[in-house]
Amino acid sequence: MTMERLLYISESGLEPSKATPSVSQIIADAQVRNSHLAVTGALLFTGTHFAQILEGPRESIAQLMSSIQDDSRHGNIVIVDHSPIEARRFPDWKMAYRGPSQFVSRHVVRLLHSTSQSEQRRATEWLTELAHEFSTARIPKRLPTDAS
Repeated sequence: MTMERLLYISESGLEPSKATPSVSQIIADAQVRNSHLAVTGALLFTGTHFAQILEGPRESIAQLMSSIQDDSRHGNIVIVDHSPIEARRFPDWKMAYRGPSQFVSRHVVRLLHSTSQSEQRRATEWLTELAHEFSTARIPKRLPTDAS
């Protein structure tokens, strides 16, 4: 079975006042669906963009991307990395997520506007590493709510 990693960035189509519960629902749905598709990964949300890393069988990644492209919560999807892998970066996460992050926003925008392959590769590696660090941080495993 050929394993792949795909990193895409999309513009959020979420209404800002409903972003927290909407992202919580995206994560809940993704964790169930990804489990059935043998996909792991991580999601970063900046408030205006999603950056998502998906890892798994080629067919599963293609199926998820087709669904994401048809999802009105995502617009202007840009695939910034799509490559074969030998090992997963997020083996224990059906979909890692730690809450919205303005910190990564400038890096997501930088990746979208990178002009050279080496610049894009560095930004892709950095974003993947950041997502991995977020996924391994010792933070309570609950999703944010509007009350918190």
